[in-house]
Amino acid sequence: MLDPHDYAHLLQAPILTGLTREQKSALLSACTVRALKPATPFLRQGEPTLGSYFIASGRVEICYVDSSGNQVIVHIATTGEMVGEVEALSGRPCAASCQTLTDTTVLFCPTKALYAHVPPKILIPNLCTLLHDRLMRENRNRMADHYYSAEQRIRLYLRQLTSDSDDSVRISQSQLGVVIGCSRQTVNRMLGELRDAGVIELGRNSVRVLDPARLADGAPATE
Repeated sequence: MLDPHDYAHLLQAPILTGLTREQKSALLSACTVRALKPATPFLRQGEPTLGSYFIASGRVEICYVDSSGNQVIVHIATTGEMVGEVEALSGRPCAASCQTLTDTTVLFCPTKALYAHVPPKILIPNLCTLLHDRLMRENRNRMADHYYSAEQRIRLYLRQLTSDSDDSVRISQSQLGVVIGCSRQTVNRMLGELRDAGVIELGRNSVRVLDPARLADGAPATE
Protein backbone atom coordinates (compact mmCIF):
# COMPACT_ATOMS: atom_id res chain seq x y z
CA MET A 1 0.00 0.00 0.00
CA LEU A 2 1.41 3.39 -0.97
CA ASP A 3 1.57 6.53 1.14
CA PRO A 4 -0.78 9.12 -0.47
CA HIS A 5 1.39 11.93 0.89
CA ASP A 6 4.07 10.89 -1.60
CA TYR A 7 1.62 11.64 -4.43
CA ALA A 8 -0.15 14.70 -3.05
CA HIS A 9 -0.16 16.35 -6.50
CA LEU A 10 -2.58 13.65 -7.69
CA LEU A 11 -5.19 14.88 -5.21
CA GLN A 12 -5.98 17.50 -7.87
CA ALA A 13 -6.67 14.89 -10.57
CA PRO A 14 -9.94 15.74 -12.39
CA ILE A 15 -11.48 12.33 -11.66
CA LEU A 16 -11.27 13.19 -7.92
CA THR A 17 -13.00 16.58 -8.11
CA GLY A 18 -15.65 16.91 -5.40
CA LEU A 19 -14.18 14.33 -3.02
CA THR A 20 -12.94 15.16 0.46
CA ARG A 21 -9.21 14.97 1.10
CA GLU A 22 -9.83 11.84 3.16
CA GLN A 23 -11.70 10.17 0.29
CA LYS A 24 -8.96 11.10 -2.17
CA SER A 25 -6.26 9.73 0.13
CA ALA A 26 -8.20 6.51 0.66
CA LEU A 27 -8.43 5.96 -3.10
CA LEU A 28 -4.73 6.64 -3.68
CA SER A 29 -3.89 4.28 -0.81
CA ALA A 30 -5.69 1.51 -2.70
CA CYS A 31 -3.44 1.99 -5.75
CA THR A 32 -0.22 0.19 -6.64
CA VAL A 33 2.94 2.01 -7.74
CA ARG A 34 4.74 1.03 -10.95
CA ALA A 35 7.98 2.94 -11.54
CA LEU A 36 9.04 2.23 -15.12
CA LYS A 37 12.50 3.36 -16.25
CA PRO A 38 12.45 2.01 -19.84
CA ALA A 39 9.50 2.49 -22.19
CA THR A 40 6.95 -0.13 -21.12
CA PRO A 41 3.52 -1.06 -22.55
CA PHE A 42 0.83 -1.49 -19.89
CA LEU A 43 -2.54 -1.30 -21.69
CA ARG A 44 -3.06 -3.08 -25.01
CA GLN A 45 -5.63 -2.24 -27.67
CA GLY A 46 -8.37 -4.87 -27.85
CA GLU A 47 -7.62 -6.36 -24.42
CA PRO A 48 -9.66 -5.87 -21.21
CA THR A 49 -8.32 -4.15 -18.12
CA LEU A 50 -9.16 -4.59 -14.44
CA GLY A 51 -8.34 -1.01 -13.60
CA SER A 52 -7.05 2.37 -14.70
CA TYR A 53 -3.81 4.29 -14.18
CA PHE A 54 -2.90 7.66 -12.72
CA ILE A 55 0.22 9.17 -14.27
CA ALA A 56 2.25 10.20 -11.23
CA SER A 57 5.24 11.46 -13.23
CA GLY A 58 6.50 11.32 -16.79
CA ARG A 59 4.42 10.74 -19.92
CA VAL A 60 2.40 8.01 -21.59
CA GLU A 61 2.11 7.51 -25.35
CA ILE A 62 -1.37 6.45 -26.50
CA CYS A 63 -1.44 4.73 -29.91
CA TYR A 64 -4.14 3.30 -32.15
CA VAL A 65 -3.46 0.64 -34.80
CA ASP A 66 -5.97 -0.11 -37.58
CA SER A 67 -6.66 -3.47 -39.21
CA SER A 68 -4.00 -2.77 -41.86
CA GLY A 69 -1.30 -2.18 -39.26
CA ASN A 70 -1.16 1.60 -39.64
CA GLN A 71 -0.29 3.25 -36.34
CA VAL A 72 -0.95 6.75 -35.09
CA ILE A 73 -0.14 8.46 -31.79
CA VAL A 74 -3.48 9.89 -30.69
CA HIS A 75 -2.27 11.56 -27.50
CA ILE A 76 0.67 11.86 -25.13
CA ALA A 77 -0.75 11.92 -21.61
CA THR A 78 1.14 13.81 -18.91
CA THR A 79 1.43 13.96 -15.13
CA GLY A 80 -1.95 14.10 -13.39
CA GLU A 81 -3.92 12.49 -16.20
CA MET A 82 -5.67 9.13 -15.94
CA VAL A 83 -5.82 6.48 -18.65
CA GLY A 84 -7.93 3.36 -19.02
CA GLU A 85 -10.77 4.50 -16.77
CA VAL A 86 -13.42 4.41 -19.52
CA GLU A 87 -12.59 0.81 -20.42
CA ALA A 88 -12.23 -0.22 -16.77
CA LEU A 89 -15.62 1.18 -15.81
CA SER A 90 -17.46 0.06 -18.96
CA GLY A 91 -15.92 -3.40 -19.20
CA ARG A 92 -15.07 -2.76 -22.85
CA PRO A 93 -11.69 -3.72 -24.36
CA CYS A 94 -9.02 -1.02 -24.57
CA ALA A 95 -9.66 1.38 -27.46
CA ALA A 96 -5.92 2.07 -27.83
CA SER A 97 -2.58 0.95 -26.44
CA CYS A 98 -0.62 2.80 -23.75
CA GLN A 99 3.14 2.80 -23.33
CA THR A 100 5.19 4.79 -20.87
CA LEU A 101 7.97 7.01 -22.10
CA THR A 102 11.31 6.89 -20.27
CA ASP A 103 11.28 7.39 -16.47
CA THR A 104 7.53 7.33 -15.90
CA THR A 105 5.67 6.34 -12.74
CA VAL A 106 2.03 5.23 -12.85
CA LEU A 107 -0.39 4.17 -10.12
CA PHE A 108 -2.63 1.21 -10.92
CA CYS A 109 -6.13 1.88 -9.59
CA PRO A 110 -8.38 -1.22 -9.45
CA THR A 111 -11.88 -0.62 -10.77
CA LYS A 112 -13.35 -1.80 -7.47
CA ALA A 113 -11.40 0.95 -5.69
CA LEU A 114 -12.98 3.65 -7.87
CA TYR A 115 -16.44 2.29 -7.08
CA ALA A 116 -15.61 2.01 -3.38
CA HIS A 117 -14.19 5.50 -2.88
CA VAL A 118 -15.93 7.68 -5.50
CA PRO A 119 -19.73 7.94 -5.12
CA PRO A 120 -21.69 7.65 -8.40
CA LYS A 121 -23.02 11.23 -8.11
CA ILE A 122 -19.38 12.42 -8.24
CA LEU A 123 -17.89 9.75 -10.50
CA ILE A 124 -20.38 10.18 -13.36
CA PRO A 125 -20.04 13.99 -13.77
CA ASN A 126 -16.25 13.77 -13.42
CA LEU A 127 -16.08 11.04 -16.05
CA CYS A 128 -18.28 13.09 -18.39
CA THR A 129 -16.00 16.10 -17.89
CA LEU A 130 -12.98 14.01 -18.87
CA LEU A 131 -14.76 12.71 -21.96
CA HIS A 132 -15.81 16.25 -22.93
CA ASP A 133 -12.21 17.46 -22.64
CA ARG A 134 -11.06 14.59 -24.85
CA LEU A 135 -13.74 15.36 -27.43
CA MET A 136 -12.63 18.99 -27.54
CA ARG A 137 -8.99 17.93 -27.91
CA GLU A 138 -9.93 15.59 -30.75
CA ASN A 139 -11.91 18.39 -32.43
CA ARG A 140 -8.89 20.72 -32.26
CA ASN A 141 -6.53 18.05 -33.55
CA ARG A 142 -8.81 17.19 -36.47
CA MET A 143 -9.02 20.88 -37.38
CA ALA A 144 -5.23 21.06 -37.21
CA ASP A 145 -4.84 18.01 -39.46
CA HIS A 146 -7.15 19.50 -42.10
CA TYR A 147 -6.45 23.22 -42.06
CA TYR A 148 -3.11 24.03 -40.44
CA SER A 149 0.39 23.97 -41.88
CA ALA A 150 3.05 21.62 -40.54
CA GLU A 151 4.67 24.54 -38.68
CA GLN A 152 1.38 25.47 -37.04
CA ARG A 153 0.76 21.84 -36.06
CA ILE A 154 4.18 21.42 -34.48
CA ARG A 155 3.70 24.62 -32.47
CA LEU A 156 0.22 23.46 -31.42
CA TYR A 157 1.39 20.05 -30.23
CA LEU A 158 4.42 21.44 -28.39
CA ARG A 159 2.03 23.75 -26.55
CA GLN A 160 -0.23 20.81 -25.70
CA LEU A 161 2.67 18.67 -24.47
CA THR A 162 4.22 21.31 -22.19
CA SER A 163 3.01 23.71 -19.51
CA ASP A 164 4.24 26.51 -17.26
CA SER A 165 5.17 23.94 -14.60
CA ASP A 166 6.72 21.43 -17.02
CA ASP A 167 8.39 23.11 -19.98
CA SER A 168 10.09 19.99 -21.40
CA VAL A 169 8.81 16.97 -23.31
CA ARG A 170 10.68 13.74 -23.93
CA ILE A 171 9.83 12.83 -27.51
CA SER A 172 11.90 11.82 -30.52
CA GLN A 173 11.70 13.59 -33.85
CA SER A 174 10.25 10.41 -35.36
CA GLN A 175 7.51 10.30 -32.71
CA LEU A 176 6.75 13.98 -33.21
CA GLY A 177 6.54 13.38 -36.95
CA VAL A 178 3.91 10.68 -36.40
CA VAL A 179 1.94 12.98 -34.10
CA ILE A 180 1.80 15.89 -36.56
CA GLY A 181 1.71 13.79 -39.73
CA CYS A 182 4.92 14.74 -41.52
CA SER A 183 8.38 13.32 -42.17
CA ARG A 184 11.22 13.24 -39.67
CA GLN A 185 13.22 15.48 -42.01
CA THR A 186 10.48 18.13 -41.95
CA VAL A 187 10.31 17.94 -38.15
CA ASN A 188 14.10 18.25 -37.94
CA ARG A 189 14.06 21.38 -40.11
CA MET A 190 11.23 23.07 -38.19
CA LEU A 191 12.73 22.26 -34.79
CA GLY A 192 16.05 23.65 -36.00
CA GLU A 193 14.38 26.90 -37.02
CA LEU A 194 12.63 27.21 -33.64
CA ARG A 195 15.91 26.46 -31.85
CA ASP A 196 17.83 29.04 -33.87
CA ALA A 197 15.14 31.61 -33.07
CA GLY A 198 15.57 30.92 -29.34
CA VAL A 199 12.05 29.53 -28.94
CA ILE A 200 13.08 26.01 -27.93
CA GLU A 201 16.10 24.05 -26.75
CA LEU A 202 16.82 20.60 -28.17
CA GLY A 203 18.26 17.69 -26.20
CA ARG A 204 18.56 13.97 -26.84
CA ASN A 205 14.99 12.93 -27.66
CA SER A 206 13.68 15.97 -25.83
CA VAL A 207 12.38 19.48 -26.48
CA ARG A 208 12.35 22.30 -23.93
CA VAL A 209 10.23 25.38 -24.55
CA LEU A 210 12.20 28.53 -23.70
CA ASP A 211 9.71 31.14 -24.91
CA PRO A 212 6.07 29.98 -24.64
CA ALA A 213 4.73 33.33 -25.85
CA ARG A 214 6.70 33.22 -29.10
CA LEU A 215 5.80 29.56 -29.58
CA ALA A 216 2.13 30.49 -29.25
CA ASP A 217 2.45 33.39 -31.71
CA GLY A 218 2.64 31.06 -34.69
CA ALA A 219 0.27 28.43 -33.34
CA PRO A 220 -3.48 28.24 -34.01
CA ALA A 221 -5.72 29.79 -31.38
CA THR A 222 -7.23 27.32 -28.91
CA GLU A 223 -10.22 27.62 -26.64
